[in-house]
Amino acid sequence: MDEKDLQNNSEVKTIHTYLSDMADNVRDNQVSVMKVALAEQNKHDIEDVYKSVEGSPLKKFFWFLGGIIFILVSACGIYYVIQKKAKDNILQVVQKVETIISYNEVENVEISNTQNLTTKIKKIVSQNLNAGIKYIYIFKNVNEVKDKVATSELFSNLELTAPSSFVRSLSDSYMIGTYTKSNNDKSKLFILLQTNNYEFSYAGALEWENSLASDMLDIFELKTKESKIQINDRKWKDIIVNNKDTRVFLNEDDQPILYYIFIDKENLLIADSVDTIKEVMSRLIIKNIKPL
Repeated sequence: MDEKDLQNNSEVKTIHTYLSDMADNVRDNQVSVMKVALAEQNKHDIEDVYKSVEGSPLKKFFWFLGGIIFILVSACGIYYVIQKKAKDNILQVVQKVETIISYNEVENVEISNTQNLTTKIKKIVSQNLNAGIKYIYIFKNVNEVKDKVATSELFSNLELTAPSSFVRSLSDSYMIGTYTKSNNDKSKLFILLQTNNYEFSYAGALEWENSLASDMLDIFELKTKESKIQINDRKWKDIIVNNKDTRVFLNEDDQPILYYIFIDKENLLIADSVDTIKEVMSRLIIKNIKPL
């Protein structure tokens, strides 16, 4: 091949390469244009979706109002659940209160200024018809928590005139309740006190005899014609109940209407029936039995 032929071949290759490049550029540009067009179309589609979601101003208002209502309802629901749980916890605390003897039922009585405590207790006694012992839990509200009333405060609310030395000798472990021998029988009230010092409590109880029957006249509804019991030497007598020395108060017809007994050197019981004394003593013995 001569020099002229080589030159012609070189020009052909050069022209072919240039045309190929031009085609490639056109093709690339077309692709780019298509990409731009598709991107623009996608942008418009997305904007349309956002606009349809956003809706009209009225829809926005209802969405806002619905959100507020949902939040308020949720808050009320949470508050209700919390309050109910708190009440359940309080009830569980009341049910788990350690008592001197076992009981079958519990009645909660709050000390307040609206109603006399004696009146509340008498109402429970008159309405209780179930056999067994009902524990009357006396409490006061302290920062929305039920707090058992101390013995000294109990005496004050019941307007009992016991000697101060006697009250100081008692612990804050006490129990007020009712005993019903059989269903539909009349319930009998009892007050079970615990002492920290037997000697002081025993001496104080003897001194309290001067006003004990008068103090218990209303709450126990003692059977007497006297509006205010006057004490004389013949009114208090010694008897034996379940082999225990017991003091009994007699009315004007020499009928026993009130008893108090030191069941042991720790427990003092005030009651108005022998059956109540026997039941409380029996439950106290069972409670104090220690497993082997």
